[in-house]
Amino acid sequence: MNFDKSFDETIDQRYVVDINGTSEGTQRKYFKDDYWYKEDREGHEGLAEYLISNFLSFTDLVKDEYVLYEHGLINGRSGCRSKNFLRDGENFITFYRLYFSEFGMNMAEVLAKLPNMEERIKYTIDIVFELSGIDVTDYLRKTFTLDLITLNEDRHLNNLGLIGVEDHFSQAPIFDNGKSLLTANVSVNWHFPIEDNVKRVIARPFAGSHRKMFDYFEKGFNVNWDAFIAWLSKQPDSKEKEVFMYQAEFYRKEF
Repeated sequence: MNFDKSFDETIDQRYVVDINGTSEGTQRKYFKDDYWYKEDREGHEGLAEYLISNFLSFTDLVKDEYVLYEHGLINGRSGCRSKNFLRDGENFITFYRLYFSEFGMNMAEVLAKLPNMEERIKYTIDIVFELSGIDVTDYLRKTFTLDLITLNEDRHLNNLGLIGVEDHFSQAPIFDNGKSLLTANVSVNWHFPIEDNVKRVIARPFAGSHRKMFDYFEKGFNVNWDAFIAWLSKQPDSKEKEVFMYQAEFYRKEF
């Protein structure tokens, strides 16, 4: 892969905020000069973040509905950075944290006990509205439209959330799309074509199928496919670019 970096930052351990992640592993994060930095963990997550966030600039979403990422080097390692989207006094409140703070229970485990996707989605929308006063239906519609196109495998309850200021809430932007475009997908076998590998992707958090969640919510945004494909074609060659081009050509017929 030809590496096209937009930043090259040396950051010492004073700026480490946390080392967190999901069941797939951990990811080192830094916060410096009002930027969040994330090192690649298992694949080219930073590149995926860059490609996907720029894709969203070719949709009819407004700029504060998603986080824009740059691709670059962090202490000599590939990764990405994004401008802090929170203002003074604001906090990002994940669905998991919102639920745990009220009930002291793991929301993912509660959802897993519900019999089907429809009930899991309805329960989530209803409980978030009860606790925050915010209807997240449209937020989820847009998020799962993106996840269908980009094959996101890591849309867990800690990267879905709201912005909180004291007892007031608002919609958070879409972010954390790194485990997408088949990067860091342990089941991928590049002896087979992209078409076959796409079928190996497992979605989250309400169903294992992106299509099922998309069909429930329906389309969340429109895309200027011609402009995006022209932009993507100029990016350095990579597997992630190849997968995105495949997905773009496939979904431009539907969107």
